[in-house]
This record gives sequence, structure tokens and C-alpha cells, in this order.
Amino acid sequence: IVPIPSYSHQTYYRSLWIALSQKGHKVVLITTDPINDPSLTNLTEINFQSNYQIMKLNFAKNIIAGTHAWLSTSRTQIWPLSGDTAENIFKHPKVRKMYAPDSDEKFDLVIVETVKVPSFYALAHRFNAPLIGVSSFGLRNTLYYLLGAPVLSSHPSNWEMGDDTGLNLSLWRRIKNFIRQWYHIYCSINYFYPKQQAIAEKYLGKNIPDIRDMERNMSLVFHGQQEALSFVKPTMPNIGVLGNFHISKKPAALSKDLKEFLADAPNGFIYMSLGTNVIISIFPEHIQNAFRDVFASLPYKVVWKYDSELPNKPDNIYTAKWIPQQSILAHPNIKLFIYQGGLQSTGEAVYYTVPLLGLPIVADQYTQVNKMVSLGVAKR
Repeated sequence: IVPIPSYSHQTYYRSLWIALSQKGHKVVLITTDPINDPSLTNLTEINFQSNYQIMKLNFAKNIIAGTHAWLSTSRTQIWPLSGDTAENIFKHPKVRKMYAPDSDEKFDLVIVETVKVPSFYALAHRFNAPLIGVSSFGLRNTLYYLLGAPVLSSHPSNWEMGDDTGLNLSLWRRIKNFIRQWYHIYCSINYFYPKQQAIAEKYLGKNIPDIRDMERNMSLVFHGQQEALSFVKPTMPNIGVLGNFHISKKPAALSKDLKEFLADAPNGFIYMSLGTNVIISIFPEHIQNAFRDVFASLPYKVVWKYDSELPNKPDNIYTAKWIPQQSILAHPNIKLFIYQGGLQSTGEAVYYTVPLLGLPIVADQYTQVNKMVSLGVAKR
């Protein structure tokens, strides 16, 4: 169950459910980005692309506005929208049919994304199956706390604190971080988890355990925040890291027009992408123009993931709404990757040894960019 409408959340563990289905396991997948591969005969996908309508545009606008720190954005926007996301899935006829009291559906394992929709943990109780949590990026500190791991409010690994962590912080900054972090954990556990509990009880009955206890007792939790790409922190034995899980052994071929564009680049090229959650066309016009004008002045070609039509596009710029990123990063003529600091993009850049220019915008992006700067392979 991967209910959060974000392409990067879905693709990170895609190879897991593909491999399980290929090895003969019957897999039912709740996803916002189905593969739709008829050769995967053991994989049943229930498409919840509608979750994008619930969450995406307002979230993107507020990210770009930059008016709230991540923790306050999480409380004021993501937690409330997660309730709508959960309801949308629980009430779906195909899902209802699976968990209905008279259903004879059986599952040996329930795997749930641990990001903001803990009501789905209750399905593990409904099917009397072990529960495994997964996250495409680092775990939330609320989850670390419930699992019994230390919560380090000012440590550089604490991605939830955005740009407020680091070494040699003042006492006042550390006090502020401590208060903000523990206030957020308190609100999550005592306000938002009960709301998710109520949703689970609405559809599965009042006799389900407390979802906070289910989270405490997960069999395993896997996440993608490798220490090499972030910072080392103390953890628990049932927490595992699955790094580079999404990197293709053989990247997809480039389109003919993009291949031709890059073939005629004597000085190499620069690639820019701010990921799937940042809609660059709603940036202020003067910022978009600044990128365009600077790119036009460079002696390099530029491949720019841009979600609209770029006005007055210079000849040395190639834009597209979707670009096969791993194929671009694997290209021998790439000189620089300008990016937002996403965890998966960081992993790909390290894998293909591409220098980085980081423009962190939200959440864990500051942590990855700061780590890459500390290693000498990036500028921020």
C-alpha cells in the first residue's frame, strides 16, 4: 500500500513488487502510478491516481511559496490531506471487497508506506499478517520515537528540521529545534494518529488495536536514506536501509530528438530538474527568466525538465515535461546536474559520478545537499 501521490514514492520500491510477482507470489498493489505491464500476471494493481487531485497542486504551490517550515507544512497540510487520501482508498469498491467481514481474501504479508497514512496498518490486523513499513526517503522522527530509536533534534541527519540542523549550533538554536521537534511528535501522536485511528475503525470496526501500537510492533521497516548520502545516526535492529533500490542496470534509451541534441554538444551539457513535486512553471516569472537567460549565456547545452512551454527558448536549451533521468546522468558528456536535493536523484548522481549544484526547497532535500557539499562533490 503506497498511497502518497508522488512518483518518487512509487518508483523506489517498484522493483520489489515486480520481483515478488515474478517469483510466483500473488501481489495486490495499491498505488497512484501503476505499471500496467500485462506480463506481470501475478500483480494486481488498484489505481489511485485520483489521490493526486487531493494533494498535489496546493502542496506544490505552498512548497514554492516557502512560507512554512516542513514541520508546520506537515501539520497544516499533509496530515489533513492524508485523511482524505485514506478515505479515498478505504471506500473504493475493490478495496472494500478485500477487507469486508465476509471476505475470504488471505494475505501472508502487508507492506505499508510509513508516510502519514498509518490507518492502513490496521489491514495487517484484519488479515492477521505481519506488517512491514517502507519509506522511499528517511523515516519520520515520530516513527523513530515509537520504534524506540533516539530522536536527535539538531543532528544533521534530522531531515525534518530542514535547514536548521548542523554542527556547532548555538544553544538557542538547539533549544528551538528541540521544542519544534517534540511539539510535532506530540501533535502527531496525540492528534493526527487518533484521526487516522477513527478512519480505520470507520471501515474495519471498533475492535482493531491502536495503530500507534501497531507501528511500535512492526516486524521490519525499510527506508532509502543511506548514510553515505545523508549522515550516520543511531537506529534500531528492525530498521533496514535499501539503498539504490531504484537504479536501473540498463537505463532506457534516449528519444531520437534528445539524442541528436546531445550529439552536437562539443562542450558537453548541463541537466536541470527539480524533481516531480516542484512545478517550476508556477515559480515567479522573473525567476524562470533568470534561469533561462543564464542558461542562454553559457557555452554548454542545457537539458531542462520543464513542465510547460518555455517562452523565447534559446537554441542551446532543450525542454521536456518528462526526461529519463538515469539515461541523462549516464551520458558521458554531462558536466553538471542542477537539482533540488531529492534522495533518489542524489543516489543516481553519486552512482553515475555527476557533479551537483543543489537548490534545496523542502523536507529532506537540505540534508542530502548539505551532505554532498561536505563531501566536496556539490555546491549549494
